[in-house]
Amino acid sequence: MGPTVVFEGGLPYYSIGQYYRKRFGQKVRKISVQISETCPVREAKEVCIFCDDWGAGGQQVIYGQSLETQIRVNTKRMRDKMGIDAFLVYFQPYTSTFGRLRHLEKNLMDALSQPGVKGLVIGTRPDCLPKGIFPLFRRIAEQAYLSIEIGAQSFREGRVAWLKRGHSAQASLDAVTRLREEAGVEVGVHLIFGFPNEDFKEVREAAEICNGLPLESVKLHNLHVLTGTPLAEMYQQGEFTPDNLEVYTDKVKFFLEGLNPEIAVQRLAASVEDPAQLVAPNWCLEKRKTQNYILNNLKKAQSWQGKSYRG
Repeated sequence: MGPTVVFEGGLPYYSIGQYYRKRFGQKVRKISVQISETCPVREAKEVCIFCDDWGAGGQQVIYGQSLETQIRVNTKRMRDKMGIDAFLVYFQPYTSTFGRLRHLEKNLMDALSQPGVKGLVIGTRPDCLPKGIFPLFRRIAEQAYLSIEIGAQSFREGRVAWLKRGHSAQASLDAVTRLREEAGVEVGVHLIFGFPNEDFKEVREAAEICNGLPLESVKLHNLHVLTGTPLAEMYQQGEFTPDNLEVYTDKVKFFLEGLNPEIAVQRLAASVEDPAQLVAPNWCLEKRKTQNYILNNLKKAQSWQGKSYRG
């Protein structure tokens, strides 16, 4: 007999979709937009070792178009494809909070004025949260949904330094706390698994740290190799080998079992739609197959989010 399923749709984890339905009373989808073209690391003539020329943008990002056009095209696509009429505008590529606050505020308010937009999500870095941004976020959060996603990637200082993030792991922890306390917004973190010599102790440690933070969500990435990145050079030179799907799935399982079941999970693994962008591993090209593999293995192992959690 398998475990008692406590999550919507028979999933062994609390999905972000389930969280949004609870939060908004309807099905809501994120649409990605671009308003920035750089970040602090790029300005310093470097780059995070895993980040490509597109600044970690999603496949639906329409580069070089006005914000209104990006939103209009993506919301129409979602309406036509999925019948969805409620959206969160996700400021995803590069670092949208790296720049003038007036520019950011105008874009945020313009996005909120578009038909069907129920709120905003901003992906950013812990070192791109100037003092003046907290009252701005608070003002917006008082009138609309606002979630800030911090690209922590790891909670270990050595890992963050190896990625050449340009900030400390402690900075991510501090940012999460400040965003909740000073801005009153919802907060999520992005984490990467698949570092060299990574063990299950490190994975479980990440879950326990998440449990101690005021988080609504977490997004998981496997460390994959994109063309034109420093990591691609390391891969070609034999200095880095990405996890195979079996190993990565075991890490996801171990993480989820230790994670508070009230923290929503946005994604289980990274995916790449364009083969020309990907160097390795190939399983990143098969999003649905990867998702099903992870889910089937979790169910076979009678594993679910929070199984080992002791709140």
